[in-house]
Amino acid sequence: MSHAGALFRFELAAALRGRTAPLFAIGFAAVSLAVALVGLSAGGAMAMQGFARTSASLLQLVIWVVPMLALLTGAAVGSECQDLELIAALPVSRRLVVISRWLAWSVALGAALLVGLGAAGIAIAATTGTADGWRYLRLLGVALLVLTATLALGIWIGVASRSRLRAVAIAVGIWFALVIGVDLAVIGLLAVLPPGQASWWLSLLLMADPVDSARALGLSLFHADVVAGPTGAALHRVLGGAGAWALAGALVAWTVGPLWLAGRRYARADL
Repeated sequence: MSHAGALFRFELAAALRGRTAPLFAIGFAAVSLAVALVGLSAGGAMAMQGFARTSASLLQLVIWVVPMLALLTGAAVGSECQDLELIAALPVSRRLVVISRWLAWSVALGAALLVGLGAAGIAIAATTGTADGWRYLRLLGVALLVLTATLALGIWIGVASRSRLRAVAIAVGIWFALVIGVDLAVIGLLAVLPPGQASWWLSLLLMADPVDSARALGLSLFHADVVAGPTGAALHRVLGGAGAWALAGALVAWTVGPLWLAGRRYARADL
């Protein structure tokens, strides 16, 4: 436990010394406030509707920006694990090094994310009141889930690539595939599979994509299943009310799985 705590403090200090987390906090707060103000000015005094409608817009921002930042950051810091010969030579598990790096960056980026969304939440509450605020807190939970999942995926990419440039290039491709490519695959499946057979396939495809899982989970929190897309509709038909738990479980699996693979790969690497 002492080794784990020391590694975590070392990695957290390194994460906070950089510019990524502070710039992310400032930029995300500015963009979130702009989205909140546009939503409020477009709808007027909406009270309960104002929070839900603005939160749906912020969800789209989270789905696009957070996975990209987490994948790129994870790929960069994961590739840097190859340069930790001194730490790897210490009597600590290499898997513990990977987990400490993921946990430290999750805390740093998660805090920056909470600052950004918290600033927008304060603006919404001050303008329309706190009605439906608990849904906004759940939105924060969804944002943290997709952040930790895609960060773990990025670290695995970085550890496996052994080159920062290659890792970042692969991370960009993975981000494009998760955000856009899976939806294109869904459109193709809908054109081929009969309607009765498409539900299960689309549900599995939804849980196989952490970005789509977060999008469907976030929209379900605001009773916006109608815009969750064909995968979200299929999951609702197949699993009903348990779909949200399945999506949360899929995001947790997307965190644990890549972390385990990254630790396994790093433990076997020749530094």
